[in-house]
This record gives sequence, structure tokens and C-alpha cells, in this order.
Amino acid sequence: MVNSNVNLGGIFNKNQPIHSIRADPVIFEKNFNQRSFKFQHDLGLNPIFDTPCVSELARRMMEHNDPHKFSALGFSDADLGSRFSDLARMNRVDDLFGEIQNGKYWVKLSRCQDFDPDYAELFEKTTNEIDEYSGGEFATSITWSTITLFISLPNIVTPFHIDHETNFLFQIRGSKDVCLFPSDDRELLPEREIERFYNGNSEAARYRPDLQPRGTVYRLNEGDAVHHPPLAPHWVRNCDALSISASLAYCCRPLEDRARVYQANFIMRTLALTPTPPGRSGLIDRIKIFAVNLFAMRAPRTYHEVVFGPLVRMKLPFTYLRRLLRRK
Repeated sequence: MVNSNVNLGGIFNKNQPIHSIRADPVIFEKNFNQRSFKFQHDLGLNPIFDTPCVSELARRMMEHNDPHKFSALGFSDADLGSRFSDLARMNRVDDLFGEIQNGKYWVKLSRCQDFDPDYAELFEKTTNEIDEYSGGEFATSITWSTITLFISLPNIVTPFHIDHETNFLFQIRGSKDVCLFPSDDRELLPEREIERFYNGNSEAARYRPDLQPRGTVYRLNEGDAVHHPPLAPHWVRNCDALSISASLAYCCRPLEDRARVYQANFIMRTLALTPTPPGRSGLIDRIKIFAVNLFAMRAPRTYHEVVFGPLVRMKLPFTYLRRLLRRK
């Protein structure tokens, strides 16, 4: 297990690493990927999260012109039930922090480790700590991962949604409230919504105000972090200052296996069948996983290839057929 007693004094020096995470090892391992929980961290001591460094990172990512790695959305009018697709989108922000502080944008910088070796080093070190805290079998199951920065103005609300990945949100600057709901509550998150999510509808999960009391709100100040279990519905509300958060997210083989079951169930439901949810029958689950994985890529490189690739390839013949019929 990781020793959670760390020295908080001094200035970050990459030649003499400090522990990134301070958590109760028992709580961490017991609740990992099952229940949300809060812990502390020291990532904010690293100067790569200072404003000039983040601005330079954003500039390099904008020049790459990949919307999957850099995105800026207008969240000023968003509420808990908003849809991401309805929010104003901008591909470039010339004055990143100026635009945000003027109340215009929420900015997401994904795969930071691909653009700066210091982020890659920090990401690897923190991932190793997560692996130790979680029992030592996590790292070998990772199929894709990212360190993502979220930069946003005061009082912005990130709408209710779900994510496929195992996630850890580290608050670096400012404060925010994160509300996490149980990932296994099927009244709050029905099977069909998860099936639609794994068919590529990122907005499939619906916010139900009457079920809000089932959520747990975590106030994250600088140095706080919270664990998001996979598929745990959540929303986020920033407090009254500019916020910088770092999300460490991981796709893993057990999560991909569960996704394959949901993808098989989605197809079965379109054929007017009533599929069995994951976990009810190990044999049925293995058959579905095998069938969907027949269409998997040998070496997927992106999040979408890892999670959605097999279903997309399964549907290709039908997609081509529909296009041909439309031309006639």
C-alpha cells in the first residue's frame, strides 16, 4: 500500500518527486470503481499548472487543430439539464484566459501528455500511485488514458452526464461543487439510457430533478480530488473564481467488456428482443463480448476506437446500404 504520510513543504522539483495523492488506503481500495470518494493531492505544487504554462499548452494544442483535444464551449446559459450539443462552440480562443475571465468560455484540453513531457511525467507518476492505492492490478488493465485540463469561469454549470472511464478529478485552482450519483441506480440511470450511450449518444443520460437527493455533492477546493466511478452520473458547478481542474481518466479492459454487453443489448433491442443486463449471466455476457469483439480493431489508438469502434464496424454494412437507398 502507498504511505499516505507526505511532506507538503518545499517547492516542486521534478528531480525529487513528491507524492501526488494523500488518501486513506483502505477507503481508496474498497471504493475504487464502486463508489465516489474524496481525497487530497499535491498536483497544484507543480508549476506546469500555473497560468503561463497552461496558456502555452493551450496555444500548442490549438495549433494542432484537433477538436477532440481542444474545445471551447459557451456555458453561460447552461443548467443541469442542458445538452452539450446545444452549447456554442469555438475552435480557437486567441486570448485563452482573457476570453474566460470575460465570461465567454469553458475550455477543455485533452491528452495533455501528448503535448508536454512534463505532463506526461506527472501523469505516469500519479497513475502509478493510483495503481498502488487500488491494489496493484489497475495499471495492467488500462487500454487508453488521458490527462485533461478544464478551465472555466465562475458559476458555470457542467450539465448532468455520464462517462465510460474511471475518472479522478483534481482541483488545482479555484473551487467547485461536484455532484455524483450512484453508478448502479437503474431508476436514475436506466439500462436503455446506458445502451444508447454505448451506441454513441453521449447525451443519453437524462437529468431527473426529483432524484437529485440521491446525489452526493463534494466541495472541491484547491488540493481536493474526487473519484468518479465509471458510468456514475454527475454534474459540476464552479464557485465564484476562475477554476482549473485536472481530470485523469482511464479506459480499462473490464469496462470495455461491459461496454460490449451493452452494445450487444442495443442491437438485440433493435431486433425487438429483451436482452439480459450485464452481470446477470456470466456465460451470456461472455458470448456477447466475444461476438462484438469480432469487429474490434487490432490496435485502437483513440478513445472512440477503443469504446465505440466494434459497434461502428458492425453497423458499416447497414450504413452503406442506407446511403445507397437514399441515392435512389
